[in-house]
Amino acid sequence: MEAAAREAIGLLIDLLVIAPVGAEECELSLHAGEPDFEDGLVRAAAELNDVDFILTRDARAFKRSRVRALTCAEYLEIAGGKAV
Repeated sequence: MEAAAREAIGLLIDLLVIAPVGAEECELSLHAGEPDFEDGLVRAAAELNDVDFILTRDARAFKRSRVRALTCAEYLEIAGGKAV
């Protein structure tokens, strides 16, 4: 089970950009007034790193973000069922 999980994470690392989270992102999240600190971190990292999309199960949590939030199903629909 652990080997399969590690393999899946490796594949994701190859497909996605992992935005760094540091002091600036923490400060932005802390003072943004978001109801959830972790969602605020994701939002701050996405905005500071000019990412195209935030993939999430809860797109409503990012409605104030400048970065478009999509569910995985919405992303696959846009991408035509293929990872881009």
